[in-house]
Amino acid sequence: MKPFSSREAWAQRGLGLSQPDRIRNAAAAFTLIELLVVIAIISVLASLLLPALSKAKERGRRAACQSNLHQLGIGMRMYADDDRRGWLPGTAHVGTNDSWVHTLAPFVGNVDRLRVCPSDRRGKERLENQGTSYVMNEYTSLVAVDPFGQPIIGERDFRSLDAIPRPSETFVVFETSDMAGSGVNQDHTHSRNWGNGWTSVTSDIQPDRHAGSANYLFADAHVESIRMTTLRKRIEAGENFSKPPE
Repeated sequence: MKPFSSREAWAQRGLGLSQPDRIRNAAAAFTLIELLVVIAIISVLASLLLPALSKAKERGRRAACQSNLHQLGIGMRMYADDDRRGWLPGTAHVGTNDSWVHTLAPFVGNVDRLRVCPSDRRGKERLENQGTSYVMNEYTSLVAVDPFGQPIIGERDFRSLDAIPRPSETFVVFETSDMAGSGVNQDHTHSRNWGNGWTSVTSDIQPDRHAGSANYLFADAHVESIRMTTLRKRIEAGENFSKPPE
């Protein structure tokens, strides 16, 4: 008969180990119940940690988005200083073939790194189609005209950055809606229509992109994160928050 090569092999035959050795080996082994308990504990810990990790990751993406907007805001300031009228950049609907964000390229460096929010689920598509995750406020990027292209009487123009009465309260850039197109022309809101209700707002912007909130660039170049519920209440109260206060 082939000799056993280890103490474990002898133990399988009930030979070679003293009674104390067999007791110690039995005590050191996991039972099936103990193994299941360990697996259950690990599962519970994982279920507690994964949401926390997900939230931490989203906080990082939100911070990166805020940095994008802040740098674009500085670029807008430089653009307006360079413009003889002091105007903010125009959108693709004011006689140019580029989105406003591309006209800032000389002032911000790598514009492709800034024009897409890391939390935008259509970000890759927008990047490929020369679009952007950020849309300019119609009030600050377009001269007020009717459907026939005629100026709207009594509607003030806010394109001149230095002429905006209350820049710290004036929205300039929003995060674009997931429902909006991804091309160059989808670079501004239709915020004069937001008085029609909340659905007209969400067809233009994505106010819950960052766990129930979104980032906003104001005319004084500061960036603010605002809860969706806060803005919805303003719309439902009859206030179009996109219109610059005077």
